[in-house]
Amino acid sequence: MSSFNCHDCSLSSDLIFHMKLSKKVVGQGAPLVLFHGGMGSINHWQRNIDALAEYFTVYAVELPGYGESPSIPKDTPREEYVRVVCESLDEILPHERFSLAGFSFGGIMAALCAARLGSRIVKLSLMGPGGFVPMGPKLDLRKIPDASEGLPAVRAVLKHNLQVMMIADPLKVTEEAIDLHYDNVLRTRFDGRPFSLSPGLMAQCLQQMKCPVQIVWGGADTLCYPNVEPRAAEARAASPSIRIDVVAKAGHWVQFEAPLEVNALMLDFLRPR
Repeated sequence: MSSFNCHDCSLSSDLIFHMKLSKKVVGQGAPLVLFHGGMGSINHWQRNIDALAEYFTVYAVELPGYGESPSIPKDTPREEYVRVVCESLDEILPHERFSLAGFSFGGIMAALCAARLGSRIVKLSLMGPGGFVPMGPKLDLRKIPDASEGLPAVRAVLKHNLQVMMIADPLKVTEEAIDLHYDNVLRTRFDGRPFSLSPGLMAQCLQQMKCPVQIVWGGADTLCYPNVEPRAAEARAASPSIRIDVVAKAGHWVQFEAPLEVNALMLDFLRPR
């Protein structure tokens, strides 16, 4: 059984007390919370929720300023944003322990929340998370045209940007992927890049972890320059016991491009031994 809850509110930039986040709940078993990436929504987990829900009660959450969740001031400090999310999780799963997974911006957000929530987090699984030292050449991302230029022009740029940053195999930049990305672009009202591009932030979080941690990277993730190994080494230095999995030839949106492999890796890590 699944449910989908949407909430709207307006918030003052200097006074944020409480926020109910939009979420999709499906499955049965121990609770597992999913965080999407930047310029995203729960559809970042489109090809994973059903597989995970065979073993867990999955709470796919839309973060503040994304999807159908309430907006939040664009200048909200990182500490305040994390506090709002953690308090929302307290309402969704009061007094419960749960596992947490996040993708990209949602990966560093999941790590920040896990560091704050401590022993309440059973396990932490991260897909291509932010919070590492940015490296490599600037990606050739194009500005999305105004709607007045026509839908074909908009979709052409979305396709280009997906190929440059998100999906390694051009044949997997499908009409479905473009539809999902366009829906997310239209509903994004917060910029998570300052979180994702903060050097050393992931290492700081990992050093505070009280739970087992997994990171899954696509072997062709263009954000990992010249390859995954520098980020993997940074993660291992902060947390020697961390589990690192690399899905060969997949890009940044690894759980969408290679769902069978990622679903198997996540379940192998998250399910009780």
